[in-house]
Amino acid sequence: MAFSLLAMQVLVTVGMTAGTIAVIFWVLLRAKPSVLSDTAGAIEPEKSTAWFTVIGGCFMSLAGLYGVLFQGGGWGGMVVALLGLGAAGFMSPSLTSVHKVTWDEESIEGPSNLFGPTLGLRRTRILWSDISRMGTTVTGYWFVESRDGRRVYWSFLYKGHGALAAFLYAKRPDLEPPASG
Repeated sequence: MAFSLLAMQVLVTVGMTAGTIAVIFWVLLRAKPSVLSDTAGAIEPEKSTAWFTVIGGCFMSLAGLYGVLFQGGGWGGMVVALLGLGAAGFMSPSLTSVHKVTWDEESIEGPSNLFGPTLGLRRTRILWSDISRMGTTVTGYWFVESRDGRRVYWSFLYKGHGALAAFLYAKRPDLEPPASG
């Protein structure tokens, strides 16, 4: 009986995770940039995904702490609490405008450093003529890089990221698209 209950819990968890990912993917496919014209635009992380991650991370952290304090969860509960806190902390800047990427006829501006698997708080502006290459990181972020090594990062979780790609290729057709891994 215990095995079938455990199997059912695993199946429900896997099903809910797959369903959540499918809904997020559906929303992102239909999302529009926050600003878009023929000469300028802005994209930013999808806020509902960011809120979901921050709130989910907080609940995960609270559940882990509850397990440690009241259920004898030990190290396992502490790991769950720290993972939840990390997920919420890393995603919370996406609820602000610090991770927004903007562009116009002269330049692109946006987040300019990575902090582990997420974007940091620093921003930079790069002129289109100063871009030397584009690529992707190991963690799946796309970037453009200037001749002096500065980068602007974004990801597929940004609403309307295709609009930036189209503008980029129109502005700089000489850049090779990053290899899809």
